[in-house]
Amino acid sequence: MKLWDISIRQPVFMTMVLIAGVVMGIFSYFRMPVDVYPNIEFPVVVVTTIYPGANPTEVQDLVTTPLEEELATISGIDTVQSISSEGLSNIILQFKLDLSADKVSEQVREKVNLLRNRLPTDIQEPIIRRFNPADQPIMRMGVADTTGQLTPLELRTMVEDTVQAPLQRVANVAAVDVTGGEEREIRILLNAEAMRARRIAPQQVIGALQAENLTIPGGSVTNNGQEFNLRTPGNFASLDDVRNVVIVDRGVPVHLRDIATVEDGFKQRESITRLNGQDSVIINIRKQSGSNTVTVVEDVKKELEPILAKNPNLAITIASDQSELVERSVDGAIEDLLWGALLASLVVFAFFGDLRSTFVTIAGLPVIMISTLFFMNLMGIGLNNISLLALALVVGLVIDDAIVVRENILRWV
Repeated sequence: MKLWDISIRQPVFMTMVLIAGVVMGIFSYFRMPVDVYPNIEFPVVVVTTIYPGANPTEVQDLVTTPLEEELATISGIDTVQSISSEGLSNIILQFKLDLSADKVSEQVREKVNLLRNRLPTDIQEPIIRRFNPADQPIMRMGVADTTGQLTPLELRTMVEDTVQAPLQRVANVAAVDVTGGEEREIRILLNAEAMRARRIAPQQVIGALQAENLTIPGGSVTNNGQEFNLRTPGNFASLDDVRNVVIVDRGVPVHLRDIATVEDGFKQRESITRLNGQDSVIINIRKQSGSNTVTVVEDVKKELEPILAKNPNLAITIASDQSELVERSVDGAIEDLLWGALLASLVVFAFFGDLRSTFVTIAGLPVIMISTLFFMNLMGIGLNNISLLALALVVGLVIDDAIVVRENILRWV
């Protein structure tokens, strides 16, 4: 039996099918991820290498150039860009769009591992990461102390303990980054004359500090049928522990305090953040790939309410909220879709000149559009500018097909 025979002979059955499609479409609408653009992975890989204390020329000659020559042999590369600055090398590899981001990043990692032994030994391990627009923060907040009694270090510590930790537990939150304020730093100021007199090199100091500041597993012991894991804690607990590190022992041990000054200070601040003239801390919220931006932001705001209630001295101001842009963009696309359907209906009425024929022609439009949401959700397609634009374009196709079917029905009648 053909589809139109079923529609004519079983109208109740076909009505139930259409209603089921509408119900599933409405249910899918509230479950679909909402974002400005679809989740697309671009085959772009960034290789970042930190070379402490090196000037741009040394970074270019010793790190950037060897890496560029080795990575250029990978097939499918479109463009290669590199930036060599003081103590930092950045290489941006853009591959052809038809390549898999996972595959090309693995190839880059293999090339870097092969070249690692030829690079300077005192560089940090190269960081290989893929570029993904979804990694950009969806929400940025400024946190300040309204009482003015907290130092920048105390404010940052408080934000990390009372704000960052709860927000990281929110569903579909990938990361909560805290910047600004002050961070504690132990500074070791070497005395060049004292080191020269004792014939001690800076590398010996670094090696001694790394060897002493370790926590080493001690195996396990069994007592009365119970097994216990042992460890030997060796992390520095105070400044005196650092000062008492033995660098060399040639009959008379040389301690770090003999050749250096150990200070408890703060990291150098490269940027200052203020909120209404007061020192503040910035919090960046990043969502998991494929999750609903609007839902994640709403959950974060709900989590902030009890935090603010427990800490009335904190003032949290939302500096940027990507969910507002997403909502405006999606609402605008839906509005355009509705206007397109209305104008198409008016055109149909102008040509038919009959209200009943016009209603019959456009009656299937909302059913088809809403039911389409179910299949979009089934295929992992979310609501964004691209998918809603596609829906707006197919309004004309649906109306065209409905006109053809309606005219054929009238011909047979």
